[in-house]
Amino acid sequence: MPKPDVIDLTLDAIREQGGRVTDQRRAILRVLFEGSDHVTADDLAERVKAQLPDVHITTVYRFLDTLADMGLVTHVHLGHGPAVYHLSAHRHAHVVCERCGEMGVIPNAVLQGWSDKLEPTIGFRLVDQHFAFAGLCQACLTKA
Repeated sequence: MPKPDVIDLTLDAIREQGGRVTDQRRAILRVLFEGSDHVTADDLAERVKAQLPDVHITTVYRFLDTLADMGLVTHVHLGHGPAVYHLSAHRHAHVVCERCGEMGVIPNAVLQGWSDKLEPTIGFRLVDQHFAFAGLCQACLTKA
């Protein structure tokens, strides 16, 4: 269960930026903070509908966009499927297995070290992790 103060602080930040606080937004935040995992907008909407049946998928997408604009949520494309969303508190990059679809996380410290080497080498700095690196997970490598 998420700490109410985290949700309240988020709602306060929304109000400060002129946003409205609705029951739907409260429910979306509650579900998002409860899971704090990587979730598609459709999965998030299903979880919210279990608590608040009248929530529409467009409400979920729009609120996720608002949270992303505020820097509270990040989305990532894992390949051919829909984007997944996660809380931005812990920045990280992603890997996805091309064979089984398993997703993994690259800690920011590892990615930052790689990014620091890219800039002097090719003049390029990574600034966001909206896409996953594709490859094969350990289980699929073992099967091969």
